[in-house]
Amino acid sequence: MRLKRSMNIVRPGLILLAMTAVSGCATLPRNGPTGAQITRDATKQNDIGFQIVDIVPGNIGVLSTMDTPAGALATLAANGNIDTLGPGDVLSIEIYEVGASLFGGRASVASSGGDAGVATEAAPSATAQTIGDSGVVVDRNGAITVPYVGTISVLGLTPAQVQQRIVAGLRGKSQSPQVIVSLRRNVANTVVVMGAVSNPRRVPLTLARERLLDVIADTGGITRATQTGASTATGTGAQDSIVRFTRGGRTVEQPLDTVLSGSPDDLLLLGGDRIELIRQPRTFTVFGAIDRISQIPFESRTLTLAEALARAGGPNDGRADPRSVFVFRLPAGATAPIGPAQSGDPAVPTALATKPIIYRIDMLRAQNYFLAQQFVMRDKDVVYIANASANQPLKLVQALGQLFSPILAVQNATR
Repeated sequence: MRLKRSMNIVRPGLILLAMTAVSGCATLPRNGPTGAQITRDATKQNDIGFQIVDIVPGNIGVLSTMDTPAGALATLAANGNIDTLGPGDVLSIEIYEVGASLFGGRASVASSGGDAGVATEAAPSATAQTIGDSGVVVDRNGAITVPYVGTISVLGLTPAQVQQRIVAGLRGKSQSPQVIVSLRRNVANTVVVMGAVSNPRRVPLTLARERLLDVIADTGGITRATQTGASTATGTGAQDSIVRFTRGGRTVEQPLDTVLSGSPDDLLLLGGDRIELIRQPRTFTVFGAIDRISQIPFESRTLTLAEALARAGGPNDGRADPRSVFVFRLPAGATAPIGPAQSGDPAVPTALATKPIIYRIDMLRAQNYFLAQQFVMRDKDVVYIANASANQPLKLVQALGQLFSPILAVQNATR
């Protein structure tokens, strides 16, 4: 009798608790909105002006194209010489004389008869002298000093032209002077390669006329060191590297894998060029009804939505709504806070270039799997797989079960 009275008290309490739980259904934990909530937010709570565009056969042609940012480097193309001298260059200067010698060099060549390098009485001997044991450095003003000749401005001259000037300066002072000028150390005609390369350094240019890809290969190519930090992307491929090229005070950037050998972007290098390889992995992020929220690298030049979903592990079969798969995309080149929406046709993707866009696809329709194979992902896209609407009632049932299971266990034990 007492047990029956106790149960009469417990049951109204259970009913009250159940009603309280039902009223709080909207506050149950969730990891994101449903597809219906996203659609509703596009019209009611849309302060930044985003619009929803369905991925359909009518617009997949536009959405399957990928921007190819080639041609930026070609704008820096310029003509110039790479064999002229400048400050810092080190020259090797050899002066050959016949007969009386200004420089008192060693006898090196016999003009006739006898062994080489031994003077004879029949003819005067030729002597050779190297100016400066460690070479002659071109000073900051682009000049060098040669004994018995004086200061010579060599800025912008070739070694052959310097030879002519030294010979002209020695006429009347030396008998039949001959001069050989060679470049011992090239400084003025070098390029600096730095950044994500295996061996960053200064690379001297030669008359073979090196190009951009030549010096990148000469410095060991892209470094294979794994990037660490918050990102899970390693960024060790050419598709994840940016070339930052500086010439004459102008700087441009272009993805390394868009630079083709021998193309206008594969620039002929000039002295003073600066080349920096920057690791910039392209990634997309996945949220929603999946097993693991993650940031995933492209690791290829192109990546489709179908491939992105596969890399993320696909929708969770127990929680996801496959009719509501979304791709959140910022406008191209967005670097400032996004403002109010602008006028435009929401059905035409090209009219939304300045607005945030949410692309939606229904993966319950068979044809859309073909469309997902053509939809091209972009850097920093966010893929969101919406939760199924039935998740909330299921969570409510689970919550009620956890709430009342101790009471039911006591009830069953007292029977």
